[in-house]
Amino acid sequence: MNRLFLTIFALAGFASATITDCSKGNGKFAINGLGFWPDPPTPNENATISFLYTVPDGMTVTDGSAKYSYTLNGIPFPGSSDPLCDDASCPMTAGQYNLTTTNIFPSGFSGKFVSTIEWYDTSNTLLLCVQTTARIAYNVYKGIRGQQTPEWIQHA
Repeated sequence: MNRLFLTIFALAGFASATITDCSKGNGKFAINGLGFWPDPPTPNENATISFLYTVPDGMTVTDGSAKYSYTLNGIPFPGSSDPLCDDASCPMTAGQYNLTTTNIFPSGFSGKFVSTIEWYDTSNTLLLCVQTTARIAYNVYKGIRGQQTPEWIQHA
């Protein structure tokens, strides 16, 4: 669940982020919305994300995989895969679902961050794909008494 939170929220909290359906029309689920609060998020403090999607009529998903991939400034990081039902409640039958989780918002990185979430069923059929891109800047300056004070700055 933490990987799902990081993947979506690390980007969705920025006004300059673009969030797209990367299934190219091949995903079985419809992505209905992403929500987050507080907006803007505060590094090292609690933040919540809500992920809204729809399972179509006649479909039931009892298991599958959730695959995560990331790049920072074009450099890929090792991807990962988890059982789908670790991130979503299974079985998933026809209807709308809202996945909500709260975690500590990360800090300490800057540049162009791209994350991709792909959900597959046990037949390796793509259920959904969400790709998020944002430019994130992390500015560190000397604070009172020489302590490091982080400040997030958003860029379009």
